[in-house]
Amino acid sequence: MAISPGQIARWLDEALVVPQAKGDSSANGLQVDASEPVTKLGFAVDACMDAFTEAKNQGCHMLLCHHGLYWKGDDQRATGLMGNRISYLIRNGVSLWACHLPLDMHPKYGNNAVLSIILGINNRKSFGMYHDLPLGFFGEVEGNPTCGELAQRLSDGVLECKPWIWSFGKKSCKNIGVVSGGGSYAIEEAAGLGLDCLVTGEVLHQDYHTAKELGINIIVAGHWATETVGILSAGKAVATFFGLESVFINKPTGL
Repeated sequence: MAISPGQIARWLDEALVVPQAKGDSSANGLQVDASEPVTKLGFAVDACMDAFTEAKNQGCHMLLCHHGLYWKGDDQRATGLMGNRISYLIRNGVSLWACHLPLDMHPKYGNNAVLSIILGINNRKSFGMYHDLPLGFFGEVEGNPTCGELAQRLSDGVLECKPWIWSFGKKSCKNIGVVSGGGSYAIEEAAGLGLDCLVTGEVLHQDYHTAKELGINIIVAGHWATETVGILSAGKAVATFFGLESVFINKPTGL
């Protein structure tokens, strides 16, 4: 059964409560409408030519992404690089939908909700304030695992995930927080909550000293890798709802 890009976008926008993220710099929602009926969906972390060409080669009529093409403050004209990307999508009948912060914070489909399940976090509570939105979750894990054991859970449960660790706190961890992608901004908040470990995607150079002086462990699991889980979760849900074929477009950045 063929479904319009608008139908799929509306289902996702409602499911993820997209309008709530008013502070998001991403232009969330349907970004390119190629007007082709959709019988197959593709999912990717990043809206880029690698993903577009693979989506076209896989027979997808619509691509769902976490990092889209349109961001507030950017030049919105369809020239140069942006023009090449948009014209490729339209010529090849591939629509594009993107969702940034709502896909980080959603309690069921979001990156941090899925990562919490993989890590075994119980009694989950929101934290990780960013643009007045709590993107992450924290809670307790059973058995007081080491950071190495938590990292192994991520390696086993997340695509292309190769975590590394700053061991600045307790050898075993009970209270864990997770903020996917560039979540190192939450280090001080995590330490203030008494967390033993923060799991995130990437860190800044200066975060090393912040974490060390606060005595908190950090597991760095990759920006791209930690943000595969949300688009897969939401994408599979909408594909199942409409009875569509789907495929994950695996284009890791190594970051």
